[in-house]
Amino acid sequence: MSDLHITEHVADIGSRLAPIPRLTEGEVHIWSLRPEPSIELSPYVKILSSNEQDRARRFRFPHLTRNFIVDHGRLRLLLGAYAQSRPEDLVFTENDFGKPVLTNPGLTNHSLHFNLSHTRGLTLFAVCLDSEVGIDVEAVRSMEDWQGIAQSHFSPKENAALHNTVESDRLNVFFRCWTRKEAFLKANGLGLSKPLDSFAVSVATEEFPELLSCEWDSREILRWRLVSLALGPGFIGALAIQRREWKISSFNWRA
Repeated sequence: MSDLHITEHVADIGSRLAPIPRLTEGEVHIWSLRPEPSIELSPYVKILSSNEQDRARRFRFPHLTRNFIVDHGRLRLLLGAYAQSRPEDLVFTENDFGKPVLTNPGLTNHSLHFNLSHTRGLTLFAVCLDSEVGIDVEAVRSMEDWQGIAQSHFSPKENAALHNTVESDRLNVFFRCWTRKEAFLKANGLGLSKPLDSFAVSVATEEFPELLSCEWDSREILRWRLVSLALGPGFIGALAIQRREWKISSFNWRA
């Protein structure tokens, strides 16, 4: 029997938040956030920190600036609702490898852990209590260099599994492998400080994939669970979270 239970919901949420779904111990909430190409940016800009506003201005292309503002504004709205805090009052720091951490003193939900990932057409936000969490999503798209990327960054075990699959599914296998590896590194907070080929994940379509090996600490295999996310056609995503019993609930942002 699986020790994770996945449910799907739809919640309406916007600049004035509806009551947020209650987050309890042993539960992960995953929010799917679609692009908002016509929404007014100023309400989002106002709740960003000065550092976030500076980062937004440094993007070379206007659409990247817009995406950053919208994603980080929505992140603040969601986290503010979970933390029972004004979104503009949230304070973030980063660990030594760049993972953001919520550090407001005196928050009601002081044990909130979260992670954000975005790709063309979709942003995912994961939040839970009392466990580090990592999430990653990719839009499935043709890439001329995906085989070279796999050869350079995947472990020998992963490359062997990739080439043992039917040719028509290999691009999907590439993205399954990539998102699972990224989710794991984001969850344990190491980012890209560890080589991508120094650990291996399973690449099949199973709902609960596995961390198969880890060169720097074999105990990591027992610490972390990987989950494949059902995101509909065109997207592949993965969640990494510490091993225990979890209920995973999915929500859609409606602006």
